[in-house]
Amino acid sequence: MSRGDASPLAQADSARLRGQLGSDVEQHCMISTDFDEKGYEFVPDVFAESESASLASELETAATKSGGTRTLLRERWCRVLACTLRDRLSLIPSTHVAVQCTYFEKSAFRNWLVPIHQDLSIPVAERVGDESLSGWSEKEGAIFVQPPVSVLEALVAVRVHVDACAAEDGPIRVVPGSHRFGRIGAQQAPEIRRVRGEVVCEATVGSVLAMRPLLLHSSMKTSGASMRRVLHFVFGPAALPCGLEWRDAV
Repeated sequence: MSRGDASPLAQADSARLRGQLGSDVEQHCMISTDFDEKGYEFVPDVFAESESASLASELETAATKSGGTRTLLRERWCRVLACTLRDRLSLIPSTHVAVQCTYFEKSAFRNWLVPIHQDLSIPVAERVGDESLSGWSEKEGAIFVQPPVSVLEALVAVRVHVDACAAEDGPIRVVPGSHRFGRIGAQQAPEIRRVRGEVVCEATVGSVLAMRPLLLHSSMKTSGASMRRVLHFVFGPAALPCGLEWRDAV
């Protein structure tokens, strides 16, 4: 998708967006006072039907045998989308940059469950020596590390729903407020879920789920015949501590 393309996503200006999305969505974005308390916020109708169709077209070439990829942020259309999200969602601080976009495609043919967990790793440019860093790994040619909790607390994840996601489509399940406990051990996570309960995050086409990566979350296998495609963005502060630099920053 080039800058000169006439697609709705790439060419919309802020004035038209306000008219297109409507005052209800704009107001909803502005008054998300409990985001930090719950650790998640659902925002409907962030993208119009035509925009979602445009995203679906782009994703036809992103499909993999494993049903996902972590490297989409290097695609031009994905970088445009990241900027659009930052413009439309006040939940994302204006000084934050997009640092990752992961594509998940779940269907009857590509089906899996995800145990309860937190997202603790970030993609960085290179390894550095610092005792506060741990869990170094490499995935799809990118280097990941677990940074200090203060870094994770500043991140905002944004899940863009390209398709509707009903209860039978394996939606994400979140444990409200669990992000406030910092890093949670594998043995403590089920107990926290039992005490605090969990919310099944069904979604409509073009909607967005914003969440803190430290929020405990999981998902079941799909039991239906529909496709569930999600773009999972991570936004963070432009500068990192410990001599780290982001692998990508948009």
